[in-house]
Amino acid sequence: MATKKKTDKTVSARPRIRVTDTSLRDAHQSLWATRMRTGDILPIIEALDRAGFYSLECWGGATFDVCLRFLRENPWERLRLIKSRCKTPLQMLLRGQNILGYRNYPDDVLRRFIELAALNGIEIFRIFDALNDTRNLELAVRTVKAVGAHAQGTISYTFSPVHTVEAYVKLARDLEALGADSICIKDMAGILSPAAAERLVAALTANIKIPVQLHAHMTSGMAVAAYLEGVRAGAGALDCAVAAMSGCASQPPVQTLQACLSDAGYETGLDLEAVHTVNEYFRKLKPLREPDHGALEFVDVNVLEHHIPGGMISNLRSQLQQQGALDRLDEVLAELPRVRADMGYPPLVTPTSQIVGVQAVLNVISGERYSMVPQETRDYVKGLYGRSPAPIAPKLVKQILGAEKPVTGRPADLLGTGLPAAARELDPKLTQNEEDLVTYCIFPEVALGYFKWRALPEGQRPPVPADQETEAAQAKRAAPVMPPPAAAAPDAATAHYAAVGRLVAQLFKQMGAALPEGTALPAVEPQAPAPEERQAEAPKAAPATQPLPAGDTINAPLNGTFYRTPGPGKPNFADEGAVVKTGQTVCVVEAMKLFNQIKAHKNCRVLKFVADDGTHVNKGQPLAVIAPV
Repeated sequence: MATKKKTDKTVSARPRIRVTDTSLRDAHQSLWATRMRTGDILPIIEALDRAGFYSLECWGGATFDVCLRFLRENPWERLRLIKSRCKTPLQMLLRGQNILGYRNYPDDVLRRFIELAALNGIEIFRIFDALNDTRNLELAVRTVKAVGAHAQGTISYTFSPVHTVEAYVKLARDLEALGADSICIKDMAGILSPAAAERLVAALTANIKIPVQLHAHMTSGMAVAAYLEGVRAGAGALDCAVAAMSGCASQPPVQTLQACLSDAGYETGLDLEAVHTVNEYFRKLKPLREPDHGALEFVDVNVLEHHIPGGMISNLRSQLQQQGALDRLDEVLAELPRVRADMGYPPLVTPTSQIVGVQAVLNVISGERYSMVPQETRDYVKGLYGRSPAPIAPKLVKQILGAEKPVTGRPADLLGTGLPAAARELDPKLTQNEEDLVTYCIFPEVALGYFKWRALPEGQRPPVPADQETEAAQAKRAAPVMPPPAAAAPDAATAHYAAVGRLVAQLFKQMGAALPEGTALPAVEPQAPAPEERQAEAPKAAPATQPLPAGDTINAPLNGTFYRTPGPGKPNFADEGAVVKTGQTVCVVEAMKLFNQIKAHKNCRVLKFVADDGTHVNKGQPLAVIAPV
């Protein structure tokens, strides 16, 4: 039972362990596919601020993308609102040269993003590179230092034939030489064992002078023990979440760690009454935000084989569900370690977790390994993300690049500048400030969608995608747990009225109010779905509104968003009337956050595109009509 007793405020001679709370970022990214709204955050900020955490991780990672794409919120405004209510240092997760996206960005974009983030309230930048390539970290560390913020260099932890304690110590010393103020061991998959934590932390503290922090996920169940061994070996800070936001693929519960550390002779300085308040708030919010495709098991020992990080587990289920292939999850988890080995054992953390994970999905659903390769996979093999920890399989390099040579230098050196071109392209009527320009540089298609939505009068804006998800989740949770008695199924109108009635009752209950006097709710329950119908079905292709021109078609191989251009500043893949050769890219379908190139299956002429740029398409839907040449 949670205690409300406050922590003793008297001076203690016991060693102090700093605690970072992740409830506002990584915890809900790992458990709720990042669906926490700003309106969910603001009511609890003051209690979080009272709790005595060393820092609050509240920004970065996937939160920026999801705010724009699914929540229709301005992530910069979220940061400002949190900062206005909070004195505890705010912390973000920065993907080095990848910033918050899935590719390297020009240096000028990275610099200005960091400057604006610091200006809006970020005081601690946790900076990592998915490949632990310090060339992708150098500029970010130096810019953070230049703006007077705390630069935390990060070790993306994994184990493989090439990941050793000696290699991690060298990385930490390199980060310290760049100017990092502290080092974080980022165990994104929850695979750091207690013994490994003790060995690695002991080696780091013996070889560097800056503090060491531990970040781990509970996926395999080892994180609490790993934390305790890491603290005993010299780690001075830990990442936790309140109990309601912990466990499964999230971080360890702060209440449990408080008890373990206190019994072991350490002090955290936390106000447990405030922690209890925060925990109760999120415990009540959880049913409205946790996705129906969330983790089914509290502990997933298979993570020791597939290494999928906590933040990707819920997203992977969601992505498979969107493709109508959730039943093939086990096949994807089996394929993923093979893809990772082919690609030189990259640590699985964004963006490499997304690249390797999506490639595994495509290998499974296409039926032929690497027959469908997103642009990001090609860029990775080409070296545009940096050095792979081990050499990429030569056969894969040849299959994807052909005679093209991989890049060996610092990838960002090939990019030039990004802000001037974006300023020329972006319609000034859609932008409100410089933050919009930087946002567009990082997520051009997603940002444009948000800007256009924001520009509409409130009454004309389409529904927010995440609100539609929430309504569906609430309707599902309102359904009876027990099957209805055997009887004739009610008609559609009666069933709909019953469902609405239950939702009304649920809402009044949540508000602590009684139903209005005289309100009668129907007793009829809708027919429970058969077990085989509960699995999400693949979306049906929208019917064509007009006959297609005569000729063959190029069809969408998976569900996603259709684009005729790969991004800002780049030419069309193919124009109407263009002649293309077999294997030449015609367009792209963005799915699972990656751009999947759609190629011609034979020499042909593109007669007409029959899907609109930037719209959703379903698997099998015609994208373009072609004719042989």
